[in-house]
This record gives sequence, C-alpha cells and structure tokens, in this order.
Amino acid sequence: MRKGKQLLWACPISLLLIASGSVMADDVDKRWYIAPSVTYIVADDDREADDDFGLKLGIGKPLGKSWNLELSGVGDNLDQSKVSEEFKQRGLILDGLYFFNRDPGFAPYGVIGAGALNTDFAGDDTTNGIVNVGVGFMRQLTDHGLSVRADIRHRWDFDDASINGEDYFGDWILNLGLTIPLSAKKAAAVAVATAVAEPVAVEKKDSDGDGIPDEEDSCQNTPAGAQVNASGCELDSDDDGVADSLDACPNSLAGVTVNVDGCEIDSDGDGIADSLDQCRESEAGAKVDAQGCEIPEVIILNGVNFETGSAHLTKGSSVVLDEAAETLLRHPNMKVEIAGYTDNRGTLAFNRRLSQLRAKSVLDYLVSKGVAAGNLSARGYGPDDPIADNDTVEGRAANRRVELHILSRQ
Repeated sequence: MRKGKQLLWACPISLLLIASGSVMADDVDKRWYIAPSVTYIVADDDREADDDFGLKLGIGKPLGKSWNLELSGVGDNLDQSKVSEEFKQRGLILDGLYFFNRDPGFAPYGVIGAGALNTDFAGDDTTNGIVNVGVGFMRQLTDHGLSVRADIRHRWDFDDASINGEDYFGDWILNLGLTIPLSAKKAAAVAVATAVAEPVAVEKKDSDGDGIPDEEDSCQNTPAGAQVNASGCELDSDDDGVADSLDACPNSLAGVTVNVDGCEIDSDGDGIADSLDQCRESEAGAKVDAQGCEIPEVIILNGVNFETGSAHLTKGSSVVLDEAAETLLRHPNMKVEIAGYTDNRGTLAFNRRLSQLRAKSVLDYLVSKGVAAGNLSARGYGPDDPIADNDTVEGRAANRRVELHILSRQ
C-alpha cells in the first residue's frame, strides 16, 4: 500500500501548470555545479517505518538547452517500529533533468533516474536497484548562478530482502537544496561592428523548385512539394524503386518484389504477401490463416497445454494462441467453437467439466488479444471423439487437446 496524499500530487501538477506559461531562456550556463540538499522521506506503508529526513549531495552539468545530468549520493535512516530497527540507506543515483525552460526566475523540470541503494536492516546488508521520477524547479538567487531548488520524486526501491513478502518499496522523496556553480561565469561576448562589405549573393536557377540548383540537380522534374535528397531526386525511403510520393507501402522489406504502388506482391490475392505466404496458390476467395494457408473446418491447437488436472495454460501455449488470434482478427465475422477434450482416465463428469474449463480458458485468452467474444463459444467434450489410442501414453497425450471448429466463415 502506498501513501497517496493529495498534497504530494498537487505539487507536481502546479509546477506543470506554471511551466506551460514560462519563457524559454536564450542561452545555457554549461558550468559544472554541486547540489547539496536536505531530503524528507515519506516512507512506503509496507516498511512500517516513520517518515524522516535525509541528505543528498550531487554533482552535475548542463548538456544543452533542455537537459542536465547529475550524479548524487543519498543517505537516510528510517526507524522501523515493528522490530525497533532502522533502514540505514546509502546509495548513488544518476539523474537526467529535463528543463521545460531555462528562465532564471523560474525553471521547472522533470527528472528521471536510476541507481543503487545499500540497505542495512536488522543485521542484513543488501544492495538493490532504485528508480525515481519526479518534477521540480530552480530559481536563480545571484548573478554568479547560485540557485535554490526543490523537487518531489517517487522512488522505487527494489529491496526484496528486508521484509518477507515485499518485492519493492515505493517512497516519496521531497528535496530542498541549492545549486552552486564550481567556476566563474564567463563574460558575455562583445559584438564588434566591422566595415567589411558583405558579398552579394548570386541566385542560382532551380527549375523544379526543390531547393537544389539545376547545376547540382540530377532530377530536374521532381513533382512540386516532393522531398528530395542532396542530388535533387525524390526520396525512396525503403529503396524499393518506388518514390515515396507514389509508395502506398513505404516500409517494404529489403529485397522483396513490389508492384507499381510500392507494395509487396501477393500472387494469389489472399491478403498475405508472398514473403510470408506458405501457400501461394490459395483458391480465390478462400479464408486463409496468418501463413496464407486455407483454414480447415477443424484446427487442432497443437502446443496448447495445461497444468495437470487444471485449466491453467502453460507458458508455451501463448505462441500457438497468439497465431490463432491473429488469424481470427483477419476474419472478424468468422464464428468459432472452441472444443476441449481429455483422455479417458478419471470419471466422465470430471473430464467433461475439466474440458469445459480448458475450452473457456482458451476463449478468454483469445478475447484478451482482441478477438470478438460474440464470435466465440466454448464446449467441453471430455473423452469423446478420441484421435489416438487411450491405452498408450502417447495416445492419451494426443487426446488431451483443444480444437477450433469453424461454424461460419461468412
């Protein structure tokens, strides 16, 4: 359970609203700086620890108009009342600060970072990964660049050792501190007027208006508005021989054969491009699966398995079910019964119920992948209609299956 305090949400929302109306600074101070801060930790409820203060010291540098990079050391002690112990936490974190503007009067930023946190708790010493995100602001106090700063962050501490049953903690961190430049500010450059006459530009002819002078243009009749390369020829992003302005499929795979519209050829017109089509001679109008092969009346979902005596799908089943979902999504009007079967071991009532539950599990999975629930039905047949000998291990394994029965193709 996390502490969801309204004040903690109000702070970042207010900062973003103020940032939207601020003005972008014209230049960036790229000096290294240190950033000492006092922190206040609002501890995750699952720690059963008191909120408390900590310390943070960072060193950073602006990288450009929008980003600062900071490396910080952090430390805090949180009293844990349940066992009268402390979470003694020390760590390093690397943060990126994205500034919405560089206005000295108010420079709001978002922050994201990751690092490692060493925790000494009840005699156990562990080091775990941490991630934090948040928002804050800086305000310059002096011409030298000294600034006050404040931010609020949510820190995920992936400590799965301190308290049994907890995989991580989510703490709120409030930081208040300073940004102190480590060197003197460079003096502003003084512009010096010169009396040198500027050369007169000679306009070069550009017949097709694509921005490339005729003398450098290898394609002087490109259509108006077309994007061209440095030689003045229209771009062909996927290099299929069809210019982007005429290409209906601008992301064709390298080396495939395309038609005049720049789309990969589909020889049998079944909607599956030749490079993916395993059955390139499908009959006209046939319903095909994701491999371009005609869909039979009954499809055995080989590879769809369940835990013993359960309707819980095994992990490996998703590959086959994802492929089935892709095929059904290509045919949104197709009606399908999902049929579950068992071997002949156990009572008939148990096998009928188990096969019904397994068919329903497959139905729910397909619906989770976007297949319309109204097109699907589930039915358990128990040991009916075996396809192999139930007297052998292999035969019983084959009989424990799920099938798709095509009811209507439309």
